[in-house]
Amino acid sequence: MNSILMSSNGITYILQQQLGSGSFGTVYRVLDMRTNKYYACKIISKALLQKYNAESMIRQEIKMQSILNHKNILKVYNSFEDNQNIYIISEYCSRGSLQFPKIPYQEKDVFNVCISLLGALDCLHSNKIIHRDLKLENVFLHDDGTYKLGDFGWATYIDKVEPILCGTTEYMPPEVVLKQPHNYKVDCYSLGALIYILLHTHFPIQASSQPALIDKIISQEVIVNKCVDEDLQILIQALLTKDPIERPSVQQLYLSRWIKKQMKLNNIFNKYENEQLKNKFRNKNIAIKSLEMNGSLKSSLSDSQKSSLTHSSSTQISSSNNPCSPLANKCNIDQIFNFKDFESINSVPQPKLY
Repeated sequence: MNSILMSSNGITYILQQQLGSGSFGTVYRVLDMRTNKYYACKIISKALLQKYNAESMIRQEIKMQSILNHKNILKVYNSFEDNQNIYIISEYCSRGSLQFPKIPYQEKDVFNVCISLLGALDCLHSNKIIHRDLKLENVFLHDDGTYKLGDFGWATYIDKVEPILCGTTEYMPPEVVLKQPHNYKVDCYSLGALIYILLHTHFPIQASSQPALIDKIISQEVIVNKCVDEDLQILIQALLTKDPIERPSVQQLYLSRWIKKQMKLNNIFNKYENEQLKNKFRNKNIAIKSLEMNGSLKSSLSDSQKSSLTHSSSTQISSSNNPCSPLANKCNIDQIFNFKDFESINSVPQPKLY
């Protein structure tokens, strides 16, 4: 196959290899004849979009992925259309998407996937977007080893959320299968399901039929293998909590023990932990010592220093020294996160520049 595609802005692409297919079309690898670079091209049938009244979803998908700039989000570079199809040109990830593992992932590999997806979701949620279809097949691996979240077909802005069935059932939280109002916590549940799969090589909840699966998602508690690191067990149970109110947000996940520990081990800057640490000292009346001209010590606070030390954060995270049992999925968020180790923090690693 070597067909030619001509975009509306004059760029010519050579259609080469089929990479996959979806509900409304097919994805191909294409070559930009001008730059000699490879891209992925999703070709979407307008007839199918019209049949299922889905054109607005696709156009919203294009808009979102075009404006979002994050190293862990698949970038859309171009889009055009003709009478039959819509064409979406995006980053090409030669190493494909994540697949169901045959053997459990090692903890360090789970962290690499998890921290990448946390970065992508943090960017989305900060821009008031919910992905709503986080799953293995939608996580792509770039040539340089970077994990990228793609396929925004079910993504929507938070103020446009409708209580509908969306995404892939095995990754759906109870509020979605029940067609109830939902929010950002949908993505957190799906992240928990994905991490569970990497560690167990099967879905957290399984059934022989769709109705039975939905019933189990609503009622069945998830059991995590006891061989998994205890802090990671607790994190997975937190993400797979049935009640979205009790489920942690992405920002709170950055403050969970397992994530903080792994970020420190990998020397990755944790902006939320840094903010929490600053708030710890803002809430104390700390005198700043300075030298008098004669060399003696005095205590003083400038106006700007007073403002900095007393400014309160809008993020309030509860703390507790009693973590919940990793075998029971009925914990309160207060039991999941523990900030006791802030007392022993001497320095914060410098951010890596991307």
